[in-house]
Amino acid sequence: MHRPIQVFSKSDDLKQGAVFMPGGIGKVSETMVSACSGNGRAMASVKNANEIFYNLDSRRVYYDRAERYLYFVDAPQDLVMRTIRASLAGMREVLEFEQLHLDKHRYFNGARRVGLIEEQAKTVLTALRLVGVTAIVR
Repeated sequence: MHRPIQVFSKSDDLKQGAVFMPGGIGKVSETMVSACSGNGRAMASVKNANEIFYNLDSRRVYYDRAERYLYFVDAPQDLVMRTIRASLAGMREVLEFEQLHLDKHRYFNGARRVGLIEEQAKTVLTALRLVGVTAIVR
């Protein structure tokens, strides 16, 4: 049994503000647009560093105002760590990064964190946003 092919008018979709794949492949679903723009991902309140870790990725950091820690997951040569170091170097600051672990035996690495005073945090968070990293501030 064959189903008839549905034909959609691209001009009608353009009027409605639809997003299309490059090269004329077709319309991008609303689910995909939401996932790519980060709109569907909210972070609930967290209780500890491990809960923060589970909500991070290479383009998402978390700054805890009360504790004054910036949490992130990144290798030393990757974007987030390089941006933080460059921002602090511009302020003539050198800070130590702390590797957190998921277990008490320290076998499994979790997030990294760095303590920042308010002035440092403003500079670092601005720089991270400029390079395309989402910063959650609580």
